[in-house]
Amino acid sequence: MRQNISPKQRKALATKMVRVFKADIMMLSKEMQEILVDDLITAFLNRLTVLTCAKNNDPKCDLVIQCSNDTLELVHDHPRQV
Repeated sequence: MRQNISPKQRKALATKMVRVFKADIMMLSKEMQEILVDDLITAFLNRLTVLTCAKNNDPKCDLVIQCSNDTLELVHDHPRQV
């Protein structure tokens, strides 16, 4: 997995995140919105790196992934069968 994205790709991702979270972040100042969106992008890319590492059974990747039932339902778009 590549570790970095280009500034152009990061800006495009930021634009999409602002569109998705606009109603939730509009009460923040422009500067705080930019900081939050940048943090969300960084967190997303870090999570993607970790999950890719786990998927590939990388021996350097020693982690346990826990998901709530709600998360599983959201990911699979249907109630989890227990």
